[in-house]
Amino acid sequence: MILTLYRAVLAEGMKLNRSLVLLLAAAPPLMLGLMVVAVVLSRDITENWDQLAMSGAAIWAYLLMPLTITALTALMAGIEHGCAGWTWSLAQPVPKVVVFSAKAIVTLSVTALISTGVALGVLGGGHLVQMIDPDLVMEGRPPYALMASLLLKMWFASLLMTAIQFTIAHAASNFATPVIVGIGGVFVSVVATSSRYGIFFPWLLPVNMLASEAGRADQALLTGAAGGAIVFVIACIWLARRDWR
Repeated sequence: MILTLYRAVLAEGMKLNRSLVLLLAAAPPLMLGLMVVAVVLSRDITENWDQLAMSGAAIWAYLLMPLTITALTALMAGIEHGCAGWTWSLAQPVPKVVVFSAKAIVTLSVTALISTGVALGVLGGGHLVQMIDPDLVMEGRPPYALMASLLLKMWFASLLMTAIQFTIAHAASNFATPVIVGIGGVFVSVVATSSRYGIFFPWLLPVNMLASEAGRADQALLTGAAGGAIVFVIACIWLARRDWR
């Protein structure tokens, strides 16, 4: 079974060649890197490496991460929805639940890859600023460990949101439905931020990794990781049992 799953993951990964998914993966790191350069160069104050990292991580978790996951899951599902792709994928001599499990693994792997790129983009932007303006002083040292820890926790906290988007994108045969849900989640999160129950809203779980309130980050991490794992398992079983004719 493990070998079958491994082969299925490789097959799903090969489908991403020459797709918009690769362009999508490059966009967030590039955007955040350029944002760091533009913001730091436009301000006539001494910048702090830790604050720079926290600001970049906050923008990623609050806005770019939900939108990236929305687009990623919709694009990956669209590969199958278009040109009767399900007919070929589900006709292979592999259990359907393995096919969807492989898709889930690839989705999470691409998200983790983008998160790594975001860390490099933010910190790389800080280094680029110092190359452009050698007289600019950055207080402290580049917080590689802090950035890695933050984005890893945000990735785990985002599992529930990713699982929801993954399920909707694969269940709906159109591109609009998962995109509407994803964008709607971002807008609702703006209102839910100040709510006491916002800690349980899937789209807000990643940004709660930056919470200063004791226990809030831990609760959000547990909710996102455990809830995501449960939803992914249920989704793969349910999708495998659907009639795809």
